[in-house]
Amino acid sequence: MSRLLLLVLIPCQILAQQSLQESAVPVRARVPFWNQAAVQFQFAPAFDFKEVAGAKSYRFTLSPATGDKIVFEATKPSASLAPVWRTVPVGRTTLTVEPVDAKGVRIGAGETRSFHRAAVFRAGEAVTNPSWEDSARKALDALVHSPDLRCWFTTGEIDEQFHLYRYPSKIIGAAASALAVYASQTPVPADAAEALQAARRAADTLLALCEPAESAWAFHPPTYHPTKFRERMTGHMNPANYMTNCGAEAGRYFLDVHAATKDAKYLTAAVRIAETYAKQQREDGSWLLFVMPKDGKAATDNVLVPTLAIEFLDQLGKVAPQPRFDAMRNKAVAWIMQNPVRTWNWQGQFEDVKPLPPYENLTKHEACDFAIHLLSSAKASPEERTLALDLLRFAEDQFVMWDQPPESRPGGQNEDGQASAKSKNWLLPCVLEQYRCYAPVCASSAKLMRTYLAAYRVTGDAHHWHKAQALAGTLVRSQNNKKAPGRYLTWLMKSGGPTMWFNCELMAVRAMQELAVEAVVKR
Repeated sequence: MSRLLLLVLIPCQILAQQSLQESAVPVRARVPFWNQAAVQFQFAPAFDFKEVAGAKSYRFTLSPATGDKIVFEATKPSASLAPVWRTVPVGRTTLTVEPVDAKGVRIGAGETRSFHRAAVFRAGEAVTNPSWEDSARKALDALVHSPDLRCWFTTGEIDEQFHLYRYPSKIIGAAASALAVYASQTPVPADAAEALQAARRAADTLLALCEPAESAWAFHPPTYHPTKFRERMTGHMNPANYMTNCGAEAGRYFLDVHAATKDAKYLTAAVRIAETYAKQQREDGSWLLFVMPKDGKAATDNVLVPTLAIEFLDQLGKVAPQPRFDAMRNKAVAWIMQNPVRTWNWQGQFEDVKPLPPYENLTKHEACDFAIHLLSSAKASPEERTLALDLLRFAEDQFVMWDQPPESRPGGQNEDGQASAKSKNWLLPCVLEQYRCYAPVCASSAKLMRTYLAAYRVTGDAHHWHKAQALAGTLVRSQNNKKAPGRYLTWLMKSGGPTMWFNCELMAVRAMQELAVEAVVKR
């Protein structure tokens, strides 16, 4: 009997019980302050409640929306809810922590926190689908032949009706990459030559927009279009600003086009992006996140969490080994270990949300990227692999919705977050993007799928395999939407949601392809 079939036959109730047991283990124990803006917890939380003079212990009272109150005592107000967490029902609950003296009499007012107790994973959500590869190919075909990419087959000029082209490095770059990946499939599509030419048009358009050699951020593509869509460029979304993770994302897209065309100019473009990263790297190992590209001055004081830069340098090293970039990459990895790994400030780094103070806008993307990096490293220590699994649990805790999602959400939603806010409309299970866009996005599901697969390859724990499959199943169901047949919906909602971000679709295609390969290996 194959290993894959054995996984399918594992009794659902065993995995469900495992999920419940694991939910009582806190995420990032002893550092409770990272979750101040969180609205849900799948794993037992702890809060940064302050000690009160004269208190001998603290009485914890949980008042669920349904069911009886749950009470226990602890010696610290910042103790986790692990002792009773498995008995807390899914849904909104209010926690009150009261200081008490040696006689058990309350002293002081205590503190209160409300939150959503999230549902844990149930194995019944995972259904084996032998056609993940067919689904990915269908999605890529639908994307490439959609109206969104038609301009690259025809005029080679941006179609301004599709306003997301206001983000050139992300959207024009993703168009070029999707077209190149489509043309490189086996069996070769009938219109592969046309798609490859379209990929060149998109890539060349992006190259023409890159910063000139005299700029501080030379050869990096712009975050915001320099001449078009001015009516949509408001606040921080100004062509004079640049988000420094964009070069790494675009660099990977240029490498995709190079792989398909073998044209050296696209490899040169990627190398030049890396050279600028080397020039602009700070002594501490990272880069400013938001800058003015002409002179390199800071637009905010936020610092880049450089997982995209590390991934880009890894990909570049496989295509054209560049030993001169090794030290830069290693310094970036060390910076992550010294900073977000210690502070747990996995801040959102999205071009449509202004960079914010620590913990106000957490996301799972960079945390998962770093988990994959650690899990994929043959030299990773046991401690580093434990860290990777803790990062995965953080991502699941805060952003994965297996069932019964919360009705509340963090404040300050961006435009897409507002449009996608009604959780009753979400396709479940799904993964949310960030606190400021608390909505289910296919790229977020893709990121968790890839992280679960990386964890499964290292641990052999079937739980990770089933979770990846469950999220993949939602992507497949989204392809039935009449508004965008065949495509993976950017917004995993019954109504289809707002605008399609096809960089997200491309991430979903790649995750599904990875799942398909893993399924073949397991047979």
